[in-house]
This record gives sequence, structure tokens and C-alpha cells, in this order.
Amino acid sequence: MTEIRADLAAGLSLLTRLPTGWLYSPKGDINLARSSWCWPLIGGAIGALTGAVLVLGITLGMPAIVATGWAIVVQLVLTGALHEDGFADCIDGLFGGNTPQKRLEIMRDSRIGSYGGLALSLVMLLRAGTMNTLATQPLHIVSILMTAGAFSRLALMLPLLWLRPARADGLAHQLRHLPARCLLIAMLLTAVIASSLSVLGALSLFLVACLGTLGLCSVAYRLIGGYTGDVLGATAIIAELLVLTGASLKGFESLPF
Repeated sequence: MTEIRADLAAGLSLLTRLPTGWLYSPKGDINLARSSWCWPLIGGAIGALTGAVLVLGITLGMPAIVATGWAIVVQLVLTGALHEDGFADCIDGLFGGNTPQKRLEIMRDSRIGSYGGLALSLVMLLRAGTMNTLATQPLHIVSILMTAGAFSRLALMLPLLWLRPARADGLAHQLRHLPARCLLIAMLLTAVIASSLSVLGALSLFLVACLGTLGLCSVAYRLIGGYTGDVLGATAIIAELLVLTGASLKGFESLPF
């Protein structure tokens, strides 16, 4: 039980801005890589709360776009915009430098440049647009957002498995060895969360998330030689956005079980 609490605390501190001191134990062994089993669980919980706010807003009579805006506000408060910050830094670095060293240097700069600002603006626009579209499916919106949250956090493991760290230090370097047991548990938890969708629908969204992650990994490998914490943040953003986009397509909700 102590180990589970420690893993949940590590996972929450890595993926959110929520307080975690109440979970820590003096004897707890804090291991970020070992906490990977609960990443999809945390992502699914964030998606569920975001979807609940969206449904509540619509139930109260808000226009869908207004309810969507408040749902996104709640999501950003929960996560502290950690992934969005990493995404913007990643885009700035990958496309703003002309050597691997310069790209990594740009990623470490806390300031956001034009590439990152434009990319982040487009991501927020697409997130709001897809969620506004999904608001017409109140019976499915919570399930879809839970699945998007779980898939996007499971996708974080793919760069860790496919690539090596681009730096010899930093947070991402601590995550380079994922226990096989934790990976298996994470996959099982993700499957449980996605089971509220049709089998074909869930598999389609999972494939889209994997392909998007593979594309980003290919670019990161070519331009900086591996992954960084910012690449992981970008992975979560891209995977989530692709899942929401796929779920917003006409006819998705009618896919057979």
C-alpha cells in the first residue's frame, strides 16, 4: 500500500499541479519510472473531470462553446498546463534551431517563441473545436475525454521505449527504464477506461494516437537524437488532440461494438 501511495504521488506530481504531500509516506520509495503504471489512470481521471464540467455546463443551459471553455479552464488548472508548456518549447526547439545542440538549448529556454506560440494557439483552437463538437454527444463525452486522457498518458511511454534520452541529465533521463510490469498494468488500466467505447472505435483511436506519437518520435530522433521532457509533453498533447479529432468525426458514435 505504501508503494502504491508513493507511485500515485509521483505520478500526480509528474502529470499535474495537484498537491501530493498527503500521499507521501516517510518510508515511501519515490520512483518516477515505477509510477508509469498509474499515468493512464491519472489521465483518465482528468478527462472524466473535464467531461463532467462540460456536461454540467450544458445541463445548466450554457452554449456548448461556453461550456467547452470552462471545461478547458478546469483541465488546465488540474494539469498546470505542463504538457502545453512542453509542447510549445518542443516546437520552438525542433523548428527554431539548426543543430541538435541549438535545438536543445532553445527547449530549455522558458520563453515561448513564434513557432511555439502559433502551434499552441492552433492546439487550443482545435481542442475547443473538437470538444464543442463532442458536446452534441452528452452521453459519450465523458467516456471520450476519459479515453483521450488515458491514451495520451499511455503514449508517453512510447518515446521512452523507442528512443534514448537526448540529454544525460534532466527529468526525462530518470524515466529511461520503465519496468515491464508497470507497462502491462498501464495497458490494462487503459483498456478498462476505453471499454466504455465500441471496440472498433477504441482501437481506431488508439491506432491514431500511436501513429501520431511515432511521427513525433521520428522527428525528435532526426533533429535532436532522442527525447526530452518537452518531447514527452508534446506527445501527450498530440495524442490527445488526435483522439479528440477522431472521436469528433461524423459517424464515430455509431461504430459497432
